[in-house]
Amino acid sequence: MALALHVSAEGRDSETLTLDQPRIVIGRGGHADVRLPSRRVSEQHAVLRVEGSDVSVTDDTSTNGTRVNGVVIPRGRRKVLRDGDELGLGDFTVRVQFVSALADPPERTASLARKLLRDALRSLGGEAAPPYLELRSGKTAGLRWDLPKDGTHLVLGRGERCDVLLDDRDCSREHAEAMRDGEGVLLRDLGSKNGIVMGGRSLTERRLRSGDEFMLGRSTLRLVDPTEELLRGFDGGDDEAAPAPPPRPSASPRTSTPPPSAEPDAGTGTTPAVEPVVVPAAPVAAVAAAPSERALARSRGDGDYLVLALSVLILVVSVAALVVVLKS
Repeated sequence: MALALHVSAEGRDSETLTLDQPRIVIGRGGHADVRLPSRRVSEQHAVLRVEGSDVSVTDDTSTNGTRVNGVVIPRGRRKVLRDGDELGLGDFTVRVQFVSALADPPERTASLARKLLRDALRSLGGEAAPPYLELRSGKTAGLRWDLPKDGTHLVLGRGERCDVLLDDRDCSREHAEAMRDGEGVLLRDLGSKNGIVMGGRSLTERRLRSGDEFMLGRSTLRLVDPTEELLRGFDGGDDEAAPAPPPRPSASPRTSTPPPSAEPDAGTGTTPAVEPVVVPAAPVAAVAAAPSERALARSRGDGDYLVLALSVLILVVSVAALVVVLKS
């Protein structure tokens, strides 16, 4: 079973990455299978595991925690997922969908990270500088040629129609081509005599990384990709703590439910607003001090016995006084 991971951030379009492997690492580090370029995401933030038909996620002791459908899960403990569950990691939301589909090529991870980073910069009102080729040798060293957008092609050689014109007799007229796409810059030989030389080896095609140098004839060029260098800046270093969630509102006093309807005002024909009636809760001390019915009955019984005893005493004293009077 494969997983389609729909990655989004607030105010940005969703991007989908399909992976078919038993263990998927989500984080901001370059080794992550799903790379999220944000300091609020730890280098290795969470791990998805696929075991048969079961899919689970474990927070890998991240700084800001992992949320499943808005609820933070305990760190280090496995949480079983259902199809369509949403993971919250830093500023990103990853919706997990169970699918039967072919996995994306490995390069898709890098292109996804680049796209997410460019979208983040645009949301802040900025834009990543485009990649460019820089000439490192010869009399015109320091010249540079931009690849401004995806789909841009630059033909390199000594022919006058080339986009990158090299004053080098050892170069073919149309020696090589550099093409920008969603994954970076691809360099391809165009049937030259000497090929493309990198690290002492001749090759016909190469996916370039920022800082890579190569030779066409005797000319040395280098690729500089600011977006890739920004992504490298997310490797290592400290995490950024996410802001604390807003405090929960305090419990309000209980209010009685207003009647379902009210009589309209005779003068205006409108129904007057009914103010909620606040029902104060009985203080605990008052409830504790209130006597029970049994105690009240007992106290009333004791009073009756006292009245009876006093009546008998008065009667005895009266009879004794009468006897004394008669004897005298």
